[in-house]
Amino acid sequence: MMAGLSQRLAGIALGLLLGTGVAWASRPTPDAVIVFAPGADSIAVADNSTLEQLSAEAKSGEAKWISLEAYADDQGSRELNLALAQRRIEDVSHHLISLGFPSNRIRGTSYGDEHMDESALPMRRVEIRINNLRR
Repeated sequence: MMAGLSQRLAGIALGLLLGTGVAWASRPTPDAVIVFAPGADSIAVADNSTLEQLSAEAKSGEAKWISLEAYADDQGSRELNLALAQRRIEDVSHHLISLGFPSNRIRGTSYGDEHMDESALPMRRVEIRINNLRR
C-alpha cells in the first residue's frame, strides 16, 4: 500500500517539476476550472462531477495527459500562496487518481499569485487541460 502511494506521489512530484513549455500568452483555454474558497485547499463536493467527466474524457484515449495550473490570490506571503496552490494541485490530482486516471499522466504547476492575469477567472483556481501526448 505504501509503495503504491509513494509511486503515485513520485509521479505527481515529477509532473510538478516539468513545465508545460507553452508560452503564457498562447495558453489554450482550460477544459475545466475548479474555484476554491479563500484559503481552502479542498475541492467542493459540487466539483466532483466535473472531475468525473474530465477523467472519463481523458481516459478515453491512450495518448492523453492532464495539466493542472494552480493559483492563489494575493493575500499572504508568496511562500504561503505557492504552498496553497500546491495543495490544490495535490487535491485535484488525488481526485483524478481515485477516479482511475494514471498518476504518471498528471502534471501540475503552482503559480501562487505570481501570474496575475487579466482574465475574468478568479485567482483561487486550478485550471485543468486535457492534452495529447506527442509521439
